Amino acid sequence: MELKKVSYPEPDEYYNKELISQSNAGVATICGTVFLKKGTRIPETGFSKHPFNEISIIIEGCIEMLSEEGHPIGKLEKGNAVYINAGEAQAGNVLEDTKIIYVLNQSQ
Repeated sequence: MELKKVSYPEPDEYYNKELISQSNAGVATICGTVFLKKGTRIPETGFSKHPFNEISIIIEGCIEMLSEEGHPIGKLEKGNAVYINAGEAQAGNVLEDTKIIYVLNQSQ
């Protein structure tokens, strides 16, 4: 068992804070937190894709998610959870200061 206190990056730090990273039975799992500043876009340009399946829980704030054409497709708000498949394009406009807890997993 590994126990960590949940903490978030400070507004002037890098936006992502990894809390736990483990590999077990052929599965890599990472858990962390994110702080996103109102008025920013994630990523700054284009779209991000990563090899992990992702579950994120919006603890506070709001992000307007974008389609690959750049059109709004919905909002992630406080209390929402979202699942994103590995390799799925993602980007968004941060409408409010936002805190997220995420879990990433990938078969090795």
